[in-house]
Amino acid sequence: MLRILPIILFVLTLIHGLIHFMGWVAYWPLAQIQDLPYKTTLLAGRIDLGGTGMRAYSLLWLLAGLGFIAAALALAFKQPIWTVLMLVSVLLSMVAGILDWAASFRGVLFDLVLLLIVALVFGLRVQPQPFPAYRSPAEPVQTMPLPAGLPEPVEKFYRRMHGDEIPVYQSAVISGRGTARFMGITFPARLRFTHQVGQGYRHYIETTLFGLPILKVNEYYLDGHTRLELPFGVIENDPGVDSAANQGLWAETAAYPAAYLTNPRVRWEAVDGTSAKLYVPFGEDEQVFNVSFDPDTGLISRIETLRYRDEKVGFLRWWGEFSFARDALGEPGQLTMTITWEDEGSPWLVVTVENILFNSDVSSYIRQKGP
Repeated sequence: MLRILPIILFVLTLIHGLIHFMGWVAYWPLAQIQDLPYKTTLLAGRIDLGGTGMRAYSLLWLLAGLGFIAAALALAFKQPIWTVLMLVSVLLSMVAGILDWAASFRGVLFDLVLLLIVALVFGLRVQPQPFPAYRSPAEPVQTMPLPAGLPEPVEKFYRRMHGDEIPVYQSAVISGRGTARFMGITFPARLRFTHQVGQGYRHYIETTLFGLPILKVNEYYLDGHTRLELPFGVIENDPGVDSAANQGLWAETAAYPAAYLTNPRVRWEAVDGTSAKLYVPFGEDEQVFNVSFDPDTGLISRIETLRYRDEKVGFLRWWGEFSFARDALGEPGQLTMTITWEDEGSPWLVVTVENILFNSDVSSYIRQKGP
């Protein structure tokens, strides 16, 4: 349903623009239009512009009409400038309509609707401030030797990331910002993922409008069980969701992939020169990911699996894609993750990781609410 809204907005904006051409024709005047009778006075007769003034007034209608048509076309071709064109056109249209209120009040009311839509779109472009830094004493990070016998692309990746010594993490607090799609609308978002490495997590996500939180999510995967505290209800006691949560835990571990080598139940299996299979524990069983590595950089580029969606859909292909910014020396830096379900075709979550704190005591924090 939401996907048709841009089409409806395009059609209504185009029609509104064409109606403005009628105002230009009527007040120049180029022709007589019954609903817009020619006159030389505005504001219910309070201002007399004369013939020349009315021609100048008619140009407001013409400019607004051209602006609405340009905005509609920009919207159709998914050009972000449509919002600016719409805003300017709405303001011109409102001035023209208010000056001739008796004949144009319906158009002004429609302009108010368009103004609200534009305001919401601008609000959805405002990034929130990052969460306050998580502050807790952290234990020093120990290291272990890079294990032998890894598949070729896996070994290449770890040597690029860490060299011969692999850090050992007990916990991770991951903070970042990006976008999240709910009900078909893409919102700015900020998030904090708190991990007990290889055991469980808490997700806290805020979607925002004008930088202010409007929807909040607390998700817990602790002791092998999941509780999703969503804006519109709570989901828990669902084995399928528990399965998906465990996959989420291990997929997010790609933000600190050394943890794949420090858990004795995690194993890699060779596939070819740019991919490998990753097996992770789930209770007494295992779950498997297909992991792809960039052939040029050697870095992880994609992790994919079959993942439980809900009781209606069941299992679907799910993947996360990873891109690394480069620091001044050309080494891997800030990580951006995009998360996609197969049936949606585009990422529902895009996150740039801005900070990770390792090896702090999160045993209490992981069970709390809020950032």
